[in-house]
Amino acid sequence: MTFQDQMPLWNDAALQVLDVRHRMMRPGESLRAYRLPSSLFLFATRGKALVLIDEIAYEANSCLVCHAGKGAMLDIARVAEGLEYYMVFYKAVWAAPGREPLRLDQTDNPFHLQYGFVPQYPLSLYWKAEEMNRYWQQGGMLETFHVKALFHQFVYELLRQRHDRGEGAVQPNPLSQAIRYIEECYAEPLTLPALAAMLGCNARRLQRLFNAKLHVGPMEYLIRVRLDKAKLLLQHTDVPIVRIAEAVGYSDSYYFSRLFKKYFGVSPRQFQEQVRQAERRRQNPFHLSQSYIVPGIAQMYSNTSEDETHYQLQSGAVVYKGGVGPNRRRYIKHLKGETELKRAPQRIAVLDCQYIDQLLALGERPVGSVSGTTDAMKFPEYLSDRLAGIQVLGTKEAPDLAAVARSAPDLIICTEFQESVYEELSRIAPTVMFDRYEDWRITLLTLGQMVGKEREAMNVVNEYNRKIAALKAALAGNLGGETVALIRPRDNKIRLHMTAHRTAKILYRDLGMAAPAMAVDDRKTSSYISLDAMPKLNADRLFVLKDDTNAELTDRYQQTAVWNDLSVVQANRVRTVNTTLWIGYYGPIAVNRVVDEIAEALLQPNSKTS
Repeated sequence: MTFQDQMPLWNDAALQVLDVRHRMMRPGESLRAYRLPSSLFLFATRGKALVLIDEIAYEANSCLVCHAGKGAMLDIARVAEGLEYYMVFYKAVWAAPGREPLRLDQTDNPFHLQYGFVPQYPLSLYWKAEEMNRYWQQGGMLETFHVKALFHQFVYELLRQRHDRGEGAVQPNPLSQAIRYIEECYAEPLTLPALAAMLGCNARRLQRLFNAKLHVGPMEYLIRVRLDKAKLLLQHTDVPIVRIAEAVGYSDSYYFSRLFKKYFGVSPRQFQEQVRQAERRRQNPFHLSQSYIVPGIAQMYSNTSEDETHYQLQSGAVVYKGGVGPNRRRYIKHLKGETELKRAPQRIAVLDCQYIDQLLALGERPVGSVSGTTDAMKFPEYLSDRLAGIQVLGTKEAPDLAAVARSAPDLIICTEFQESVYEELSRIAPTVMFDRYEDWRITLLTLGQMVGKEREAMNVVNEYNRKIAALKAALAGNLGGETVALIRPRDNKIRLHMTAHRTAKILYRDLGMAAPAMAVDDRKTSSYISLDAMPKLNADRLFVLKDDTNAELTDRYQQTAVWNDLSVVQANRVRTVNTTLWIGYYGPIAVNRVVDEIAEALLQPNSKTS
């Protein structure tokens, strides 16, 4: 919409001032996720800060004028020198005589355009903003009428300066505003007309936008959001179903249960029982006897038929055939099928660093391995004294096939990272492909069977389970329900590790700690958030992953006002830990060190930030 197109609408509109506010923000303060109840002019008169309207950023450096429509999201962050500003909330009704009311799906709406600019002549705007505030505070009818007159003058002066500068505007996106509102306010009573009115949009247009982009209407999208939130609550809490229904916006739990079954095929109660059964399987993932999770010697679950013994694991099996003793043949089931081992391997090449850890835990040493990429050292520092002479086989992203062949392995262990070269690896030596993200305990038991050290593998698993059982009890008494988050500054953002992430599972599954709501997601392992979103994370305890690749970014973030204003930082409840140890070397030696660091950070009240 051009400036000339806007003017008839401004001329014909009936403008009503709804509120005038004058505010001062101190350095370090912020305004977070404030949804505008009406159209707004914001005039910053002094100070420095970052003003965001629907995540579009404007630098306030002494003076700034912004405009946004009803339903937009306003944030003010990085207040460095204090910020003084005026906010004028208004409503505009297009009231041209003898015409039909304005249809927002047929024309642009100047009262909802979003823009910000530095006025060339700020004093003329300042005096009108200051007078509006002064008369508004008096509250009389005559003073309110005076404010209306001043507002017309303010708008005229602002439009004139904007026209002279040729400033552009951003067309508001009602679809993204509606999606964000639904995802944040899903528990509130909401109808399509109310949502459209809140965003200053025509209901029919909003319906068309949702159908075009998401292939569902706004109310259908609301139902999906509510039910997805309900699934998370059913998975991660023991709250009664009637309370969960209320928490996601349904006062009638019977109606909620019918909806849930319609969408997911099972009732909330059946889904909750499925989750409990799955959790029991995760606690005993190898289908073992209860000695797996209590002190004592664990027995492998076995099913013997004639000359075959199957040791059942979650992702496959090692099957022994051909009698007993050293002559029996091993068949390893893995992601690429089944591979025969005629004897226990003696020279193993691994194409993921985590298997160095797992093999050393079993007293085995690989002949070669790919190197790590997050730190300068090729191999784990905590294992360096046991890795002298091990051959470097490239990286997991780019393995050196010639080096692999020179290592003369009798077994190669790879992951889906090397799928494109699997056939070439198989021509060098028998090659098995593991799921890189599988629980380390499952992989360790498989390796134990492959190298003839089943008992040693089971002892390692049992020791770990006894250790975390004791720590879990201690943490429950010490934390009292406090939330814990795991983040990694990366790519100029912050990577938040979700409850589905394998290292985060040590915190949330193994040790039973609570995750912040923003980190609860069993469908993806991580999500990127901005530094400015950290206050919304609102974690009571924080682990920060740092390595050679992100040290500069991490240090820069930790020097900002936003970071230092976080309550978790001010309470000295942040622990910086090594990414390579926590993420890269996912085996029993590394994981036990991680658990020790968790215990040190969370059980020692005077533990310093590192």
